[in-house]
Amino acid sequence: MTDAEWAALAQILRPVTRGRPPADARRIWDGIFWIAASRLPWRALPARFGKPDTAHRALRRAAVAQRLHAMLVRVSPHPAMRDDPLQAIAWFVVRAFRRAFRVAPHAIAFARRLGLASALPCAPCWLPKPHLSEAAKRIAGKLMNRGGDIPFALLEALYYLLRRSGGEPRWWRTTG
Repeated sequence: MTDAEWAALAQILRPVTRGRPPADARRIWDGIFWIAASRLPWRALPARFGKPDTAHRALRRAAVAQRLHAMLVRVSPHPAMRDDPLQAIAWFVVRAFRRAFRVAPHAIAFARRLGLASALPCAPCWLPKPHLSEAAKRIAGKLMNRGGDIPFALLEALYYLLRRSGGEPRWWRTTG
C-alpha cells in the first residue's frame, strides 16, 4: 500500500477512544488485504503482518463500526469517487468487505445499492430478495383469507416464490 493510499485509508480508520491503539495499523491492514486477496485461513497470515487474530479482530471491528461501508463507498463507481486514492486498492477493499459481510450490518443491501456485485458473497441470483418475499407473504395472506379449494399449481408457485425469496446460503462464499 502506498503512502497516499494509506493516508486515505487512515482517514476512515480514525482511532477509537477506548482501548489501546494498535502499534502499527498500516501493517495490520496490509495483512488484512493480504489475507483478503488469498483463499487462505487467517492462521496462514505471514508473521511480518503481525498476529492473525489481531488482523481478524481489526477487520471485524471495522465491519461492525461500518468503516468497511465507508471504504466501499470510496471505491464505488460513483463519478465523485473517480479520483479517490482508494480506487487503486478497490479490489482489496471489496475482498475484505466480502470476507466480513456476515458481521457487517446490512452488508448485502448496501453492496447492492452501490452497484458493486463483486462485494456480494455470491451471484445476485442466489441472494435473498426482500421484495419478492413481501409479495409472496401478501399472496399467501390472500389465499388464507379466500378459503376453499386452492389450485395445486398456485400453491406450487407460491412455494417456489417463498423458497427463492430467501436466497441460497450454500452458494455464498467469503473467501472465493
